[in-house]
Amino acid sequence: MIKKIGIVSLSSVTGAASIIASVIPLLAVAYPNQSLTSVESLVTISSLSALVTILLNNFIVRKIGIKPTIIAGLFLGAISGILPFFVSNYYLFLCLRIILGIGIGLYSPHAISLISLFYSGRERTKLLGIQMGISALGNAILLFIAGWLASFGWRWTFFVYSSLAVIALLILSKVPNVTIKKAESKKVRPLNKTVTLYIILCFLTFLIIWGIQLKLLAYLVENSISSSSKSGMLLSLMNIAGMCAGLSFSFFFDRIKRFLLPISYIGAAICVWGILLSANFLFISLFSVLFNFIYSFTGPSIILKTNSLAEEDQIIKVNSLISSTTILSMYLAPLCWNFFTGLFSREDNVSVTFSLIIASLFFIGVVIFLSYLLKKAPKKN
Repeated sequence: MIKKIGIVSLSSVTGAASIIASVIPLLAVAYPNQSLTSVESLVTISSLSALVTILLNNFIVRKIGIKPTIIAGLFLGAISGILPFFVSNYYLFLCLRIILGIGIGLYSPHAISLISLFYSGRERTKLLGIQMGISALGNAILLFIAGWLASFGWRWTFFVYSSLAVIALLILSKVPNVTIKKAESKKVRPLNKTVTLYIILCFLTFLIIWGIQLKLLAYLVENSISSSSKSGMLLSLMNIAGMCAGLSFSFFFDRIKRFLLPISYIGAAICVWGILLSANFLFISLFSVLFNFIYSFTGPSIILKTNSLAEEDQIIKVNSLISSTTILSMYLAPLCWNFFTGLFSREDNVSVTFSLIIASLFFIGVVIFLSYLLKKAPKKN
């Protein structure tokens, strides 16, 4: 039981790069000679440097092992995360944030990998769902703690990264070493084509969720609902819905099996359609929360499928690629959705963006549903 807690606890800090986002206005005041873009880069740069070590993770694990990689990443993240408390120089601050990202890239893919390597079957399904729920819950708790620490001064916010050291000690003492079975041939085997398709699907899935999160607040403004308290409440409720979906994933997957994935896309499309047809905050909120609950089943479904299809010696690589897609999709979402919206209307026309998202969700859901049916159908002589 303690081993499971140690493994799942790693998921609570996978979003560590963005937990100081709430102090960006205070950082802008602290660094008046820097542009707003430069100040915001203190948050975003960690995600970019994390991407580098995520892509190199498979190589690093093969050199030093999975547990040492995780521990090194957590301690590196804790130290570089806390040190800005003592630093005033902007460029030194920026370097520390880059190092933080390197640490995050070392440990974050293994929030999934450890579950896949230690568990299988129903236990794996259950823990992958819990992993997503804990990720949402951990991010919400860390954001709350960061906000509370900021009340003492923006520098105190960085002590939130001490949580990485706590989890490092927990994993160090309670999670056993794991050895990955090496491939018999020295030749690097390519990923299964189906696994590759699911990784591409993962990218598209996150591209859509970032599109919703980017445009939802703008849609509220379009409908004359510009209260920051209402916007904050809606985002909090959506996060809670995502957490509930993760914790209940095993329950729904046991009953619907593989069809949970296409149903989630189609159900999410209906919810976005509901948002588009709504004109008041109550119904927009209802469909938004329902969307996040239903759509949150897609992530664990894809992860479960890729980890089941991949060879054991490819699990680290697969989960590193999945982690990479979440970061890439976050950066490409504004460009993609503004570009495609601009083909049909103005870039800032949220209704057109939502219509494109609805069409994308329906298309993905129907294609997956039909592909599953065709696979199940017996071949005719």
